[in-house]
Amino acid sequence: MPLPSLRLLRPLTAALLITLTTLLSLLPTGPASAHGDTIHLEITGNAEGRLTVTATWDEDHHPVDEKVAATLQATAADGRQVGPWALTPLDMAQGTYTVAVPLPPGTWQIAAESAFPAIGAGRTTLKVTAVPGRPAPSTSATTPAPPVSAAPATSHPAQPTAAADTGGSGSSSTLLLGAAAGVVVAAAAALLIVRRRRSGSQG
Repeated sequence: MPLPSLRLLRPLTAALLITLTTLLSLLPTGPASAHGDTIHLEITGNAEGRLTVTATWDEDHHPVDEKVAATLQATAADGRQVGPWALTPLDMAQGTYTVAVPLPPGTWQIAAESAFPAIGAGRTTLKVTAVPGRPAPSTSATTPAPPVSAAPATSHPAQPTAAADTGGSGSSSTLLLGAAAGVVVAAAAALLIVRRRRSGSQG
């Protein structure tokens, strides 16, 4: 009895293995396995320190269509270090990235590394020079305001002041009072002369 059972199980096991292998071959493969297992990060830049990183698959050199999680850092010849900065995608081309901050002037050893969708790396040397004609940063000093021009003189004659008016009216009043006093004195003198004449004629 055991022998017939083994004979029946062997064809059944083989059929199951063939079916399982066929099903596994029909399953979709991931992007990394389709293009390769590693990513190449090509770093380029210009004299202003603007960096561009292009991510391609090492095996077929196709651009990585998935968003790459990667960072970039740089070390200058004088020991200065910047980064690591996260790469941000650009709209100019698929698989193209940059960093938000440009490199300052100097000679830089630049390295980029990725962790998703696959391990990748890239290195280069870039010399950044000061760009002629770049506008200088604005200072906090404010521009002095232009001097205010004096108002033009008018051609109208000056109006007499109140003091002058008061002085003129005072002089007129003084003259009138003096004239009235003179009239009173003259009348009193005439009346006195008339009385004396009457008294002399009666005596």
